[in-house]
Amino acid sequence: MPARDEDELRREQIEKLLREAYVYQMRNDLLRAEERCRQLLELDADNAEALELLGDIQERTGRLEQAVHSYRQARDLSPVDSPRYAAAERKYAAALLKQQGISAEDLPAEPASPLLAIAASIVFPGLAQWLMNDRAKGVVLMGLWAALLLMMAFSSWGVQNLERGGGAFLGLAAIMASVYIVSLIDAYQTSRRGGVRRKPKSGWEV
Repeated sequence: MPARDEDELRREQIEKLLREAYVYQMRNDLLRAEERCRQLLELDADNAEALELLGDIQERTGRLEQAVHSYRQARDLSPVDSPRYAAAERKYAAALLKQQGISAEDLPAEPASPLLAIAASIVFPGLAQWLMNDRAKGVVLMGLWAALLLMMAFSSWGVQNLERGGGAFLGLAAIMASVYIVSLIDAYQTSRRGGVRRKPKSGWEV
């Protein structure tokens, strides 16, 4: 058989084993899922996807030391700028922490970015508060801003009032400016206090 045909058959077998491993994992048949991973790795010992999946199975069955080893191999075999490298790195770190009785969810949260908070408030007052999980304040500010926009556009106090001197228009504009500024300041201060919007932890923040 030509070498090209052998390589093609080998790739097809690898893909088949990987598909079956995922199917068995989804069915919670972890024994067969692990068997498929190991059969695949006999064909391709450097298959990072199979190693990561094997680590998932080992972690779920309580074999943390083996999972750590599999995740580390998957990470080291993946390009540094690839999503698989980031996923394996995160799982590797979480498994190491779990060995020490620490959950990644127990780590302190990273503060929200003040610049992102201000940017969100510039787009729409109250949006930053919503994104930082201060939902009540966010709803109030967004609702108030939406109501003011509608009044400015369609009510007799808004742009229509310009034809009659603009007194009510200026008052409404002043209220809108106040809401806008308050939203910006509050978003900045909330983010500086740490906020409540959290980034996913890699596990290396300790």
